[in-house]
Amino acid sequence: MQSPDASVVAIGNFDGVHRGHQAVLAAARRAYPGRRLIAVTFWPHPMSVVRPDKAPLLLTDLDSRVALLKAAGADQVEVVRFTPEVSQWSPEQFIERVLRPLDAGTVVVGDNFRFGHKAKGTVDDLRAAGLECVDVALIEADEQTTSSTEIRRLVAAGDVAGACRHLGRRFRFTGEVVHGLERGRELGFPTANLNVPQGRVVPADGVYSGFLYRSGHEDEPGWP
Repeated sequence: MQSPDASVVAIGNFDGVHRGHQAVLAAARRAYPGRRLIAVTFWPHPMSVVRPDKAPLLLTDLDSRVALLKAAGADQVEVVRFTPEVSQWSPEQFIERVLRPLDAGTVVVGDNFRFGHKAKGTVDDLRAAGLECVDVALIEADEQTTSSTEIRRLVAAGDVAGACRHLGRRFRFTGEVVHGLERGRELGFPTANLNVPQGRVVPADGVYSGFLYRSGHEDEPGWP
């Protein structure tokens, strides 16, 4: 019997907080509407620790990820700092060191979720530890399974509109406008230059339409 104060925990890497991630959080909220919903995510990306040569470029930085998770319904975001030591944790160690301190009663994950050393842990391990577990079916857009990997591929290929259909919102960058090569003057209209954040996926070279949001005016797209 669960404690009425037990938390509901959604676990995932949550890069991009796309429509599939949002579905996990929505299922977590539906499971026990009155309980605290905690999203557990990992930073840096696990692949950057276990296989740096295979580490993907990311869709969001950590601050944006946390903000998006809270906007999607999380009351709290628990960031697990992924280190070589953490990569060696068994499924049982992950449960004891991450989930028990959060007083997890119910765990909600996508149905391809794996955890622990060499991804040996499954929902069966969570249930064997006495945790109620809800696994959420993957979703699709454009007849493709929604995933961070697919969205990265679309962005890198220049199909930002396709990426947005998986994300459930516009793809965006946040940064400080900096001086560029002043080529906009030659074109006859103003341009804004952003430093490309290190480790972030960027669209292929091309011409894209979009909006600019001024700091303090995030609800009003337009030019300053």
